[in-house]
Amino acid sequence: MVDDFASGALVAALRRALARDGVPVPAATTRTVLVPLTVKRTLLAGVAAEHGLLTLVRAGAGVLRERSDPMLAALCAAGNPADLFDRWGRLERFTHARHRVAVPEIGVDRLVAEHVGPPGGRPEPAEDAVILGLLTGLMGAVGARGLRVTAGAGVVYADGAFHAPGTDTARWCFTWSSLQRQAPQPAAGTGLAVRARQMLAGDPARHWTLDRLAADLAVSSRGLQRELSGVGGFTGLLAAVRAEAAARLLRAGVHPLSVVGFTCGYADQPHFTREFKRRTAMTPGQYRSAFAPERHP
Repeated sequence: MVDDFASGALVAALRRALARDGVPVPAATTRTVLVPLTVKRTLLAGVAAEHGLLTLVRAGAGVLRERSDPMLAALCAAGNPADLFDRWGRLERFTHARHRVAVPEIGVDRLVAEHVGPPGGRPEPAEDAVILGLLTGLMGAVGARGLRVTAGAGVVYADGAFHAPGTDTARWCFTWSSLQRQAPQPAAGTGLAVRARQMLAGDPARHWTLDRLAADLAVSSRGLQRELSGVGGFTGLLAAVRAEAAARLLRAGVHPLSVVGFTCGYADQPHFTREFKRRTAMTPGQYRSAFAPERHP
C-alpha cells in the first residue's frame, strides 16, 4: 500500500539537514521517490534516542536551507499562513502522505494544527518533531513575525530560538504579531496580458482566480478578462502557464512527478495527468521519458 511509504524527497532533505548539523546518519542505500515507512521511522527513532527531539525539530527547519528546490520554493511562496497550510495539504495529497496536518482553527494571528494519522497509526513523536520544525521555518518564510509556537502546553519556538518539545508533540499552536509579505510585482512597461502571464508564472502553485489576479495587477476583473480573450481567457492562460512550468521540470528529469505536479499548481495527481495530457497529448510520465536527458548512475 502507498500508505506504507514516506516521501523520498523529504527524507533525503532531512538527511542532508542532519548531516549539516553534524548528526551522523546512515547513508541512503537507494534514491527513490518513496521510502519505506519503516526506514524513515528507524532513522528518526535513532536520531531521537541519541540526540533528542530538539535535534529533529531543528533539522526540520534546516530543510529550508534548500529552498531553491521547487517543492520548497512553492511552499515558501505562500502569501500568508492560511495559504501555506492549504499548499501543505495539497502536497500531502500529491505524496499520498500517511500522516496529515489538520487545521481545526485559524484566525488573523493564530493557527491551531494537529498532526494526525489513520486509526491506530498516529505519527511517532519523532515524526511530529520534524514536521513541526519544517512548518515553523515555513511560517517565518511566509512573513510571520513575532512567531511563537507551542506543542501541547510547552513552548517549542519563541524569540527566534527552538526549545525541546514535551510529551504532547502532535497538537500545535502558532501565533504571530504581524505578517510582513511583499507581493510580487510584474515588470513595468509591458502589456496587461504579458504582465498577467508573468504574475501567474511567478507562482503557479498559488490558488489563482481571475479576481485575485486582477487585484494583484490593480485592474478590474472584467477588463482583465477582456484583455486575456486573445490568449484563451484567464482559464486558458493559467492552464498554459502551468503546463509550460511542468514541462520544464519534467525535461530536467530530476524531480518526482508528485513534486512537479504540486509545484505547478495542480490539485492532485489525476488532475495533473489529465490537464497535462490535454495540453501536450502525453501524460507527464510519457513526456519525461521522451524529453528528459538520459541519466546514468
